[in-house]
Amino acid sequence: FAQSMGLDYVLNPDFSKFETIIAFDFSDFEMAGSQKEKLRPFNEKIFVLDHHEKSQNPIGLPKNCLIDKDAVSTTEMVYNWLKKSGTKINSSAAECIAAGIIVDSAGFHIADASTFQIMADVFGKTKKTFSQIVGHFGVKRDMSENIARLKAARRVHIFKSFDHLLVFSDVGSFESSSAMSFLFLGASIAFAGGENNGKILVSGRAKSHVVESTGFDLVKDIFVPLSKKFDGVGGGHAGAAAFNANGTDVSVVLNECVLLAHAFFEKKFGQKSELKEYK
Repeated sequence: FAQSMGLDYVLNPDFSKFETIIAFDFSDFEMAGSQKEKLRPFNEKIFVLDHHEKSQNPIGLPKNCLIDKDAVSTTEMVYNWLKKSGTKINSSAAECIAAGIIVDSAGFHIADASTFQIMADVFGKTKKTFSQIVGHFGVKRDMSENIARLKAARRVHIFKSFDHLLVFSDVGSFESSSAMSFLFLGASIAFAGGENNGKILVSGRAKSHVVESTGFDLVKDIFVPLSKKFDGVGGGHAGAAAFNANGTDVSVVLNECVLLAHAFFEKKFGQKSELKEYK
């Protein structure tokens, strides 16, 4: 995206050369991925702008964090911040905001009225077509990702909990992409996980109508209780989240995800029910 917009950027920066860090769209060390160990020793100010649930392991002091878990995207928070400050949004900034909203709202699948109001304002300033904006970040999946998604489908475990289909698969790579692909195949809630060098990563996805109709939340109902049983931490949104832990047996963690989801529905509907597996 930055290349197509002609924006300067640095991958894997040396944080020791900076006096301040501003973290957008994440507030947890684990969500910093490969940069987390470089962030931990940073002793200067860290400001956070994020819309995920408050972290169990925050990277910034509370007074330096602006977190709105009700915002559809962090980009919308940036927009509101600019508007309140009276900053003029030029065509380039508008294009970046529009792109950020499209990506973080999963193509408007989790958008609300405010999302479309902001999009209507910035879209007119871009002087671009929708397809031109999407073209900035439309990356064709490579062969390895397609293979991972197909292997995930081959290894999938399918369960029925009340009227919902819960699935999980041990994929080894492209966990988030694989979990999302299961929703397109018919799953209500999907988990895809892998293990690498003693580290477990599980990605979870839930259909919007499941979240909206039942109040199901991947973070609160699955990954927070999961972190109490396993040595790990989770974060994200109600319908899209991830969990990181130390360990080697990812199948045990994935199975626990399904059990927790089933327990949520039993509590929601006020009755016990068989968790049926389809083999």
